[in-house]
Amino acid sequence: MTRPPIGPAGYTLLTAATVSRLADNTAPVGIVLLVIARTHDARLAGLLVAAFTVPTLIAGPVLGAYLDRLRHGRLLFTTGQLVLALDLAAVLALTGRVPGWLLAVLTIAAGTTSPVTTSGYSSLVPLVVPPGALGRANALDSASYGLAGIVGPAVVSALAGAFGVPAGFAALVAVATLGIPLLLITPMPAAEPSAEAARSAESLRAAIADGLRLLRRSRELLGVTVATTAGQFFQGPLPVLLPLLAVALGRPASGGGWLLTAFSAGGLAGALASDRLIARWHTRPVLIGSLAGLAALLALLAGAPSFWACLAVAAAAGVADGPSLAATLTVRQVSVPPDRYAQVLATAASLKIAAFSAGSAAAGLLTGTATVRELLLGLAAGQLLSAAVLLRAPRRSQGQTRSHPERRRVPTEARRCS
Repeated sequence: MTRPPIGPAGYTLLTAATVSRLADNTAPVGIVLLVIARTHDARLAGLLVAAFTVPTLIAGPVLGAYLDRLRHGRLLFTTGQLVLALDLAAVLALTGRVPGWLLAVLTIAAGTTSPVTTSGYSSLVPLVVPPGALGRANALDSASYGLAGIVGPAVVSALAGAFGVPAGFAALVAVATLGIPLLLITPMPAAEPSAEAARSAESLRAAIADGLRLLRRSRELLGVTVATTAGQFFQGPLPVLLPLLAVALGRPASGGGWLLTAFSAGGLAGALASDRLIARWHTRPVLIGSLAGLAALLALLAGAPSFWACLAVAAAAGVADGPSLAATLTVRQVSVPPDRYAQVLATAASLKIAAFSAGSAAAGLLTGTATVRELLLGLAAGQLLSAAVLLRAPRRSQGQTRSHPERRRVPTEARRCS
């Protein structure tokens, strides 16, 4: 039986999402390169990256709940993209010329847009794509994160090396700006409000509280959120540890960048394969297998004897990790009411970003107390612990693992696209 296509509207949405994620994922790399080139202050560079990433923990639940309530979401998406582009342009123009606190204000403002420019697009996928094509759309949606993580930093770094850091950062600003006209043609239907929400003029604060309660009430949703957040905490040290691993193998620290690239490329391949995996095995086994497979390969990475062996194992580890996001999206699409989906998605994304950052910080503190190979074995144990959380989570029946489009999509006659 032929599956329905994703359709032009779905591909337009995924293209706009990828462009926005390119800018968002590349911004921390560009900020570090620009600040170090102009001020030679690594401490300021680190503080500005933190200023860009930390606001998502607070902005995620708020902007997600607000997006769920909007009948015309295009304004919020466009405003977020415009703020990101303008703030990055201001950082390019002012770095080295103004005090660090002013740059921090600009990067905080840019960072608050991240929940909209990243997970906000994922919340629109079930509203735009036909139910029968949702698995493939989830796979492409999760793959776009990996693509953005590979292409964006690579292009900015290459341009910075060839033409100077300002040229590389200007390319980042151009990508952020390109997202604005794409948003003007991206379909943005609204979710159908639940009967309870329709009966009451619910305040934003009440909507946020209800969305957080939903995360706690659903044991399956809570288990998936805790497991994937813990998994991100134990992935956070990789950007710190892989350069150290390269040095331990007799390579320059920049070899860690190649190991990270191999991991991201493998993740892209794994994400693209996730549709078939989930269709055959369903979400729970795929998530557990992804976490356990990543644990095994991180343990193998800790014992790899050469740089080239590490490169191959890092790519395989990325493949193992790749299907986890698409499987997580599938669980949320089944478990979350349509008028809470954007909030739950943004909240979970904010938690994962915070966990990743905390893992990176923890790795920096622990590098003097253990060898890099010992720390990698610790990350492998952490991924196994994350898989154990899912093993204890309640199991859905096979019939429940399928998506329920009537819970997610606004009927055609009731849609209002802005």
